[in-house]
Amino acid sequence: MDEPGKLATYPYVILRLRCDPCRRAGQYRIARLGQAFGADIGLDELLVRLTKDCPWQLARDPRKYEPRCLAYLPDIEGRPRPPDMPPGAAKLRVVKGGKS
Repeated sequence: MDEPGKLATYPYVILRLRCDPCRRAGQYRIARLGQAFGADIGLDELLVRLTKDCPWQLARDPRKYEPRCLAYLPDIEGRPRPPDMPPGAAKLRVVKGGKS
């Protein structure tokens, strides 16, 4: 999937956020984010704004051994399907050895 650059082109109804090192996770409705930040905001900038209270968010460039915020959008990374995708929307597949 092509990585969308702006909130207006984000393909799902819910935007999920995750950070594995600090176990931070959240989900936001796209309509509310668009109202609060504008539809033309870039996803990178939106991620920074949503994680501005993270203790690992640095004001300056991180050095090699300094911890930093590792928040990401799991739905864009190709991880599990988002919760707003109905199970029936998945493509059918042929099971070898199934009934004919």
